[in-house]
Amino acid sequence: MQKLKKLAPVLAGLMLAAACGADESTEETDTATSEAAEEEASDTETEEAGENETYTLKVGHIAPEDEAYALGMQEYAEAVEEETDGRVLFEIFGDGTLGGERELMEGVQLGNLDMSVVTTGVVTNFVTETTVLEFPFLFEDLDHAYEVMDGEIGQELLEHIEESGYKGIAFWENGMRHIANNKHPIESPEDLNGLKMRTIESELLIDTYEALGTSPTPMAFPEVYGGLQQGVIDGTDQSYGVMWSTGTYEQLDYLTENGLYYASATLLMNKDLYESMPADIQTTIVELGQEYAEVQREIAQELEVEQKASLEEEGVEIIPEEEVDTEEYRELVEPVYEKHTDEYGDYIERIQELAE
Repeated sequence: MQKLKKLAPVLAGLMLAAACGADESTEETDTATSEAAEEEASDTETEEAGENETYTLKVGHIAPEDEAYALGMQEYAEAVEEETDGRVLFEIFGDGTLGGERELMEGVQLGNLDMSVVTTGVVTNFVTETTVLEFPFLFEDLDHAYEVMDGEIGQELLEHIEESGYKGIAFWENGMRHIANNKHPIESPEDLNGLKMRTIESELLIDTYEALGTSPTPMAFPEVYGGLQQGVIDGTDQSYGVMWSTGTYEQLDYLTENGLYYASATLLMNKDLYESMPADIQTTIVELGQEYAEVQREIAQELEVEQKASLEEEGVEIIPEEEVDTEEYRELVEPVYEKHTDEYGDYIERIQELAE
């Protein structure tokens, strides 16, 4: 009994400590539960705020208001605005008012501009993988090009664009590029020998023009009209849309529909902005961007019919596709494919297989 009396205070102390520990544990559990609830409520509020936020996208491109880039972008903008119930609005600056295409690409990358549609030849300076789309005489026809752009290969290229700080949305259309000059009609590849041909600063296109027997001259597009006028260059490759809308036909007497290469245009936007948007808006921007690629291409093709007729009325002599032996040109540019096979051979093989 004496021993039990001596142990009683100790047992009482142990029981009190256990009770305090249980209270503290309960308090900690209650605090954690409360904090989790507050965090969940905060996330919900943030999500709801994002869903209700309105975005005004600053968009730039180089096309005059009556050209395919401009008309396609306007229809796309209206569709996105309607689909999002006005949560996404577009402020569009066309006709090169925000700079040339390289400046537009840099603006989107830096976040000074939200979205643009840029000729893919310019995109190659930022995303080298897209260069494969510029190979000469690569596509059998427009349907072949569209199958590539809208399929697995096109998606892979858009993912490479994303790796470079952009959100690649879809491939739109600049147009098939044909050779035009002010010296004589190009009825066969031999007629190109010795001509001074303007090209963009692209190793691939420089190699192409050298393989065709010309003297390639890299030149910024704003200098082309004056270069033709002053004899610095004899010719250039252009789509009907570019030739008509920029007035270069005034310095170009002959055009051969040889389809030197197909020029796509990349619809892209600032990646950080895109990723900050709610998921439903992201989906709308991409899905409609791809849907309106078809709309914009149809606009481009319809305009080309009118532009070709207008150029002929202005005195440009056009040698039609039916009179061109494309295989002769393909044979001449085989060294270009061989030179770049290590870098682009896999893509080229897959693209050519789709035409079979």
